[in-house]
Amino acid sequence: MTRTIVASIALALAAGGLAGCPDTHATNANGAPKTLIIAFQPQSDVAKLQPKADRLAEYVKGQVGIETKVFLPTDYPAVVEALRGKQADVAYFSAWPFALAEELAGVEVFAAEKRAEGPFYWSQWYVKKDSPYRSLADLRGKRAAFTDPLSTSGFLFPYAKLIEEGLLPAKGDPKGYFADVTFAGGYEQALKALVAGQVDVAAASDYAPGRYLTPEQQADIRVIARQGPVPSHCIAYRKALPEDLKAKIRGAFLALNDEANRAVLKDVYGATELVPVDASHIAGLRKALEATGATADLARFKK
Repeated sequence: MTRTIVASIALALAAGGLAGCPDTHATNANGAPKTLIIAFQPQSDVAKLQPKADRLAEYVKGQVGIETKVFLPTDYPAVVEALRGKQADVAYFSAWPFALAEELAGVEVFAAEKRAEGPFYWSQWYVKKDSPYRSLADLRGKRAAFTDPLSTSGFLFPYAKLIEEGLLPAKGDPKGYFADVTFAGGYEQALKALVAGQVDVAAASDYAPGRYLTPEQQADIRVIARQGPVPSHCIAYRKALPEDLKAKIRGAFLALNDEANRAVLKDVYGATELVPVDASHIAGLRKALEATGATADLARFKK
């Protein structure tokens, strides 16, 4: 990633601000924070996620021995910016925000969700069950809902699919294909906009309907296209944290695999297992970034 690209992303992130982010926290003599801040990527209503994230933070506090709090922003860039501003120490987020945080905020990944087939899942385009649309080619000039401009499965991979199928030129703007493009804020919001008839097509993960829609709502939509595999959501911490603290944080999150702790993990984003990973976890992301030019031109999607 070139310096020019990194600079443009940084400006876009800064424009999003840090509304609601905790103040930079005090540290001990060894550089360890007196309060550990964990940032969680928004995927649904923040009010619904808050008690679940608080429960995980309480678990981490018990494992690590440091007061632990959560930061729940309303958009994805704020998670990256919190790490960059040293106002969060750990983040639980998707692959693309991690790639940006790795570049801009000096973080390293240590664990990722294991889904049905491994540490990856699928991104899908959804339409109403009774709609006439049979392929993405039928949706030119229609209304589309993505989740967030920094969502891997809710924007980046679906966007790359449009290019792969020749519906957009390389690095073309989705607004040039759809009549209206909405960034709904998360999986739940995008899918419910589709169910409500506010949009004609929505992009989300393969597991999102089962987690965020009622059985009746799930029966009202169908998949029209699939793309991936998408690197699963991952957990990273700031490289500058003391090594002994990083070891405790790794141990705490991987211990969520224990039968006694799995409910805490599943309650947050629906995952049932975490596996150790390194930066190679996001290797498959690079192709989509190259095809879309989304990283370089992020600012235009935030307008």
